[in-house]
Amino acid sequence: MVQSKRGKLSGLKKATHETEVYDSLLERDYMLELENNPAIISWTKDHGIKIPYSVVGIRRSYWPDFLITFQDGSQELHETKGAGFLSWLSTYRKRLAGDRWAKNHKMKYRFIENSRGALFGTNMAIEKVVRGKEFSSVDDLMDERNHNK
Repeated sequence: MVQSKRGKLSGLKKATHETEVYDSLLERDYMLELENNPAIISWTKDHGIKIPYSVVGIRRSYWPDFLITFQDGSQELHETKGAGFLSWLSTYRKRLAGDRWAKNHKMKYRFIENSRGALFGTNMAIEKVVRGKEFSSVDDLMDERNHNK
């Protein structure tokens, strides 16, 4: 079974809350990309969007990882998935359902398989610092980055 590292990241400026919970290191890294993207005005994990899907006839629902609002007012749903989940039938079905839901709501749905530059290119601000290291706030990350310069 694939295990994820969970935790909290604080010091966030563009998230709707100053501290957000992440369910994996991929999500944590992606939060940092969202925070550093000038095209994004806000993002949240606490959006209440529930998307129905089915796997072998069993009905389920899931909540996409992120709702993102851009400077132009457009919104997108983003779902992150690590390599261990990519071949799962449930992941495939979630992706199809997410695409369909977003189209019906005049939004885009993005499936993020790897946070390295997933949204706006390789983020060198975090690339050399983040991978495999522990920190709980954006300030801790920036201190680590400045220390490594």
